[in-house]
Amino acid sequence: MKIRAHRRGSQAGEFHHRDREHDSLYCSEGGKAFKGEIPPHRAFTLIELLVVMAVIAILAGLLLPALGRAKERAQSAGCLNHLRQLQIGFHLYADDNADQLSPSEIHAAFLDLPRWVAGTMSATNPRDLTELTNRQILIAPGPGHIGPYVPSADVFHCPGDRSRTNLLLPRGPPRVRSYSMNNYVVGADGVGFVVGGGFHYSPTAFLKWSDFNRTSPGHTWIFIDEHELTINTGAFGTQWMMGPGWKWSGHWPARRHGGRGALSFADGHGELPRWREPTTGPPVKTWEQAFESGFETGNRDYAWLWERTNGPWPFPE
Repeated sequence: MKIRAHRRGSQAGEFHHRDREHDSLYCSEGGKAFKGEIPPHRAFTLIELLVVMAVIAILAGLLLPALGRAKERAQSAGCLNHLRQLQIGFHLYADDNADQLSPSEIHAAFLDLPRWVAGTMSATNPRDLTELTNRQILIAPGPGHIGPYVPSADVFHCPGDRSRTNLLLPRGPPRVRSYSMNNYVVGADGVGFVVGGGFHYSPTAFLKWSDFNRTSPGHTWIFIDEHELTINTGAFGTQWMMGPGWKWSGHWPARRHGGRGALSFADGHGELPRWREPTTGPPVKTWEQAFESGFETGNRDYAWLWERTNGPWPFPE
């Protein structure tokens, strides 16, 4: 039932009543009633739309950098966690092998020799292209391998590493390993073959866990996030005996975390050092570009890493 109300005492009175069922408007004017629909809402003008778009753009400009920084922090935390898992595997291997350390590399040409991980990751000069994407070789048992001591193949890869099997385009599947080991873990300044079997190790090498006592486990790095151009075998090469004023020797640390690198140390802790030199791990994709960028001496970042590679200095004869 529709109810119409009239203003009493005035012939020119006017009132409005809404029909709740049909959302219509009833009016009474001069004693005559009529029904009319509610007029449509007014649309936005072009200027109003432009203002809204400008506000959205401003908010996006404020929020996107914050989201990018949050993603970067998450990747950094993930990278340190992966390095920590590798470090635990490194410890467990030594525990199971009478204090002997898993080697960084003894001789890359001999595939059956002990090393901490199998496979090469070089995108420019690969030994076997399948190794760049083979997750199983990372965790497969083998002489020196720490893969059986880690939870999964994921821990060999930095979350911020987006390098592919083809660095130039880039395209292809992602490479499966981002980390390398301090070459002074067993490999050091060269390993000699002894007649009749066995090896002759450099006196600068860390062979057993107790060798870290000559410097400090908390001051000796083990694993490093390596630059996508220079990563190759499992060893990150430095020429420690040349002193802190020397230069990068064909290996660069990565700087995927806002200009920072990522390392783990023998005592299990990790660090994200901020590299100070623009020539430390620059964004190059070919060796021609790398040599143009320069492997110059006197690099402050190299001196920082050198100080944490071995010790004491000068090394006793």
